[in-house]
Amino acid sequence: MNTDDHFLWSQIVSHNDEKSFDRLFNKYYSGLIQYSQTLLPYPADEAEDIITEVFFKIWQQRHSIIIHTSMASYLYISVKNGIHDYHRRSRGNSFESVDYLLNDADDEYNRPDQRLSYKELDAEIAHLISRLPERTQLVFRMSRHDHLRYEEIAIVLQISVNSVKTHMYRAIKFLKDSYRASDASR
Repeated sequence: MNTDDHFLWSQIVSHNDEKSFDRLFNKYYSGLIQYSQTLLPYPADEAEDIITEVFFKIWQQRHSIIIHTSMASYLYISVKNGIHDYHRRSRGNSFESVDYLLNDADDEYNRPDQRLSYKELDAEIAHLISRLPERTQLVFRMSRHDHLRYEEIAIVLQISVNSVKTHMYRAIKFLKDSYRASDASR
């Protein structure tokens, strides 16, 4: 989180500072409107309502929210989720829970030796990701962990889509090459 956002967020959480909250809202509002209008059908009149609802929830839950990424990333993901909720409500569709996938987990995965292997692999991949340059790491995490599209990442980081693609190419190439090298040394 950048220094200004970190300061604003700490004021909001620790002092219930409404002025800091307003500054945060004003800083990101126009970008979030623009972003949400790309995800909503024309005319995107609901964009303002969705963003207002997102900020309202953030204010209500400010003491329990822990932000692991940048404030911008957190807000854009929250708006994206708000838009998904809007689509579900407007269509009347209730998406099936993915809990059944967890209940029907493959027996192979549930074996203790396999779980240990998966944990070790996960730790190794996390270590390799941490070795990426900071900006490439951020782009990779936003894509793979936050499930943002390249266009969304470009908007959040204020870079071109081609730059996002370049960062992703470098990250994936580095991870593949490093994993192959570590796998060959075993």
